[in-house]
Amino acid sequence: MISIRYSLIPKPCLILIAVLTLFLALPQAVTAADNPGDFIRTVGQNAINSLTNTEVTQTEREEVFRKILHQTFELKLIARFALGRFWRRASKAQQIEYIALFEEFIVKAYAARFADYKGENFIVGKVRNINERDNLVQSEVVLANGRKIMVHWRVRSGKALKIIDVLIEGVSMAITQRDQFAAIINQNGGKIDGLLSALHKKMGR
Repeated sequence: MISIRYSLIPKPCLILIAVLTLFLALPQAVTAADNPGDFIRTVGQNAINSLTNTEVTQTEREEVFRKILHQTFELKLIARFALGRFWRRASKAQQIEYIALFEEFIVKAYAARFADYKGENFIVGKVRNINERDNLVQSEVVLANGRKIMVHWRVRSGKALKIIDVLIEGVSMAITQRDQFAAIINQNGGKIDGLLSALHKKMGR
């Protein structure tokens, strides 16, 4: 959190932190020819030692998490979507700065939470086709306290399968983050620099 009136992390994202602890390592790239369900299952069931190892420094954990984000998520697309209508209003320099800050924000916001992983169970269910490029993969996360959380992963086909959104109990993380960023910008007179400044503060810059 940052010491201003609004939070950069929507409340549903606190649940996402627990979910993302299941997406810890890919043994190899998963191509577009693979089934989206297999893609999510492969990612979700792979080793977690690289991020939960207590001997790993926070800096090392962040770099591993950054690599995983690039392997599994269409990060630039998500970043652009999160900025919404303000993307077109941003200058080229602002767009470049924002994308870099967005990635750093995601890495720092979530990587530190991996140490709290407590061995949640992850079950992949049905796959529903949305359009010629996208599929929605149903899954269920069973937390250590027994609570079950329904999670849907929107997976896009391309040169490789990539996650473009995560829906936690029906709530889109991409839309939620977009609404949060829009609120920050609007509270700063519609200026994108207001969001950039907030992200810089979050990064401790």
